[in-house]
Amino acid sequence: MTAGYPERAAIPTINASPARLPMDLILTFHSLDTSGSVISYCPDQFRQVVEGLLEEGVALVSMDEMLKGKDPDNRPRALLTFDDGFRSVHEHALPLLAELGVPALLYVVTGWVGRTNRWPTQGADAPELDLMDWSQLRELQAAGFELGSHTVEHPHLAELTEENLERELASSKGQLEDELQQTVRHFSYPYGTYKPSTTVAVRKHYSTATTTDMRWLGASDDPLLLPRVDAYYLRGPERWAPIFGARTRTYLKGRAALRHIAGHLRR
Repeated sequence: MTAGYPERAAIPTINASPARLPMDLILTFHSLDTSGSVISYCPDQFRQVVEGLLEEGVALVSMDEMLKGKDPDNRPRALLTFDDGFRSVHEHALPLLAELGVPALLYVVTGWVGRTNRWPTQGADAPELDLMDWSQLRELQAAGFELGSHTVEHPHLAELTEENLERELASSKGQLEDELQQTVRHFSYPYGTYKPSTTVAVRKHYSTATTTDMRWLGASDDPLLLPRVDAYYLRGPERWAPIFGARTRTYLKGRAALRHIAGHLRR
């Protein structure tokens, strides 16, 4: 049995040409718990994903490393990101990633630090879960996590007035920098919603921003509109591992197409 992934044949060597096949991936996690909710990922399976990626020969990198260009050893790369700041990330991800020396990026909803995720726009299908307080966030920072902004109140940014949008962007950045004593350069769009004027405003405050556009990272992607694959679609490693294999690429492409169609039908 290969450590990390379920028992199966040996993981194949990745030999596709980076010029023909995107080889970089940003993954999204929220809470690490066993509830099975839409924002939850099982801690044991999270460990399987991280260890499995390393077994595949994937370089787990920071945002800055991801955007510098191709890996010097021509390896595929992945970035682990976490939205919202759930306390379960401190409990489960912090010790594992510190042990393995793996970087990660966590986006904080600053107005709800030390509370729960019951912000006004939270859907009824998401459970109420505890968020980290500032001392726990500083522990992540000390362990190598980079912290970014996920706004103050987690709103749908495309629906805000220009004044309220500016508050969400500038106030969250300012509070993070005051609490962490470090420049904050990274941002994540709540719910992945934005419009052209939203991105223009984000660009004034941040160097990068991540969306919910479900695909691999391309060389021509705007740093303020970076795609991510939600780990929700990667539950049950026995069905899809390895992540960078052809089966998973096909599966994710199909899920992205279905989600795109569903989004148009809801309009």
